[in-house]
Amino acid sequence: MSTRRFVSAIALALLAVLSINAYASAPTYDAIYVFGDSYCDVGNIFLLSTAVNQPTPPSPPYFHGRFSNGPIWVEHIASSLGLPMTPSQSGGTDYAFGGAEVTAPVVTGEGTIPSVPQQVLLYLGQHGGKADPKALYILEGGGNDIINATGGSPQSLGAQIALGIANSELILRLAGAKHFLIPNLFDVSLLPVARANAAFAHEASLATNKSLNQLLAIEQLLQGIKIRRIDVFNLLQSVASDATHYGFTDIVNPCINPITSTVCTDPDHTFFWDVIHPTEFGHAFFAVIAEAALSQ
Repeated sequence: MSTRRFVSAIALALLAVLSINAYASAPTYDAIYVFGDSYCDVGNIFLLSTAVNQPTPPSPPYFHGRFSNGPIWVEHIASSLGLPMTPSQSGGTDYAFGGAEVTAPVVTGEGTIPSVPQQVLLYLGQHGGKADPKALYILEGGGNDIINATGGSPQSLGAQIALGIANSELILRLAGAKHFLIPNLFDVSLLPVARANAAFAHEASLATNKSLNQLLAIEQLLQGIKIRRIDVFNLLQSVASDATHYGFTDIVNPCINPITSTVCTDPDHTFFWDVIHPTEFGHAFFAVIAEAALSQ
């Protein structure tokens, strides 16, 4: 068996084992609703941009409107639980939009990208202000806020991001939601696009996680409410410190050349697909720890 197939087989085996545990231990959800950015978008931005003949991301080489070269982590979770995962723009349950921030909507030449809290309000507006108590709600975001920042205090920005995520959870809970999966923020300074401003990105990431932990502490104690957290910050730190241990040969350079748009020869051992997003194999790592959290 080739190294590529061996590494892929390991990831799939881990996902399969954790999926069995999730089925055995986790509540039975009737849907998964997702709010976030391009790390969770399964095609919303692609559908909107295709309508104006400017498809983003270009697919191919991107995979069917995902910001990666294959299925992303929320799709692995949905598949393991036997649930569909399609974009809200086509009537699905994934409300994440590539390019979204947490702290404010993003205005572009093609339209306005709703913030994560606005995505939550959009969902509730389409469901009579009620959140399905049997559904799983995934809230993610903050990376774009940090990447797009042009100044200010990283601690202040981190607090604002955390407040936006926590308020989104609160709004959903008050509307009836009971089950949440909320990852902490990965270290944004590790992204190729953020290396020029790495110190700011690192401090803002730390501040986001510190504030979010504090804001969710009481929520996690409420009876009948289950908030599962996943530690993607330390996962990426571990990968960065010992890449070969996790099956990667390159965790620095993006697989797609940002100038020529050519694709690298070995995406299965490359962590970054482009300057912001992981490859399919990178997403599988997120899925593995998410599955573990859901099985508890």
